[in-house]
Amino acid sequence: MANSINGKIGKILSIAGEVVSQLLNVPILSGAMIVFIFLRLPTNIPNRISGFSLTLVFLCLIPLGSLFFYIPGKLRDWPKVIKRQRIASFVFMIVSYPIGFVILRLTHAPKIYEAVAATYTLVTLGLIVFNLILRYKASGHAAGVAGPVGALVYIYGLIATPLLALLPLVTLARLFAKGHDIWQTVVGALFSLSITVAMLWAYGFIPLSGVPY
Repeated sequence: MANSINGKIGKILSIAGEVVSQLLNVPILSGAMIVFIFLRLPTNIPNRISGFSLTLVFLCLIPLGSLFFYIPGKLRDWPKVIKRQRIASFVFMIVSYPIGFVILRLTHAPKIYEAVAATYTLVTLGLIVFNLILRYKASGHAAGVAGPVGALVYIYGLIATPLLALLPLVTLARLFAKGHDIWQTVVGALFSLSITVAMLWAYGFIPLSGVPY
């Protein structure tokens, strides 16, 4: 009886963890960050709307296409469906992000958009190195949360600090979903944070300035 109850609780937690993981999915959070930054940009900045639109397409909408791979079709094995979606997600991102970066650069988009696209490209490449070459399962979900959160805290400071609560939330979600252990989420988050801060610094953004341009 106790084992049955524990099994049901474990299954519920696993489902809840997967749901929260998807709510905190990389394209969803990147889209939220892009919209927030757009609303904070002065309206007289050149290419503000076109830069926003292109960034949203390449960093959010195209990568969201990987969610269609959750549709099982003839594949009824749920772990295999999840693995297929994860692979599709990396493929969509590693193709879309660098193309978006190049287009944003060529169209002279506001530099915050270019910096964000460069950051996502480097983080995705790094995760591929971790996961495929080094065979260490660094958490892409944790990296996807830490990047936008780190960027907003870096630029806006105190007003963005409540977003830090998303970091333990995504860690718990990945643990419940049995996708990663705690150190894999920590490695993914720290890697993404370091790349994000380095890129924003390299592009000349002043920490805590509240100025995303």
